[in-house]
Amino acid sequence: MKKRAIALLLPAALMAVLLAGCSEEELHYSPGYWGDNVYYSAFVDLRFTLPESWEAAAQEELDAMSAEADKLLDQQRGGDGSAPASVYHYELSAKDPETGSGVLILVQSYNGNANDYIDGLAQGAELEGANYTVGDTTTVQLAGHPYLLVPLTMEEQDTPYQRQYLRKQGDYLINIMLFSSQEGSDAFAALEAHFSEMDDPS
Repeated sequence: MKKRAIALLLPAALMAVLLAGCSEEELHYSPGYWGDNVYYSAFVDLRFTLPESWEAAAQEELDAMSAEADKLLDQQRGGDGSAPASVYHYELSAKDPETGSGVLILVQSYNGNANDYIDGLAQGAELEGANYTVGDTTTVQLAGHPYLLVPLTMEEQDTPYQRQYLRKQGDYLINIMLFSSQEGSDAFAALEAHFSEMDDPS
């Protein structure tokens, strides 16, 4: 069964970039579910097999993360945060408690495209106090879908190496974030191997 974990949070500078690109539209979103140690998401169209010894955040933690992000967005738009629109959905957060390597899946309403988001990341990295650098973007396949892949290096973090896999689906941006303490493609290939297509029986 899945275990409780401390949720993987976005750095403040990155959150500011996310908030700048949100759509005003109401989300029509249905979360995935756990079956033993496998997470199934029809919305994102993938499965994630929880590696042995990893811990996954409980739904209550994910809901709290989503609510806090929605509240912050509402306040940035001039509201008081008491009745924010539902924009952010943290779908999955899991990590290895030994190494810190992990995965975070975020679905958000977003009126731009994936390249707009990447441009926002680069702009955010130039902000005073930004603690990450953005690498070159490529296109990759993950769980049967093409994603724009952007590597980030997070300064002063236990897992400084991050990859974000971005895909638009209608009015939503799907963002799969992988975190590693190891640099290089082999470390991320090992993390990617835990994802499979929704209808893949393996």
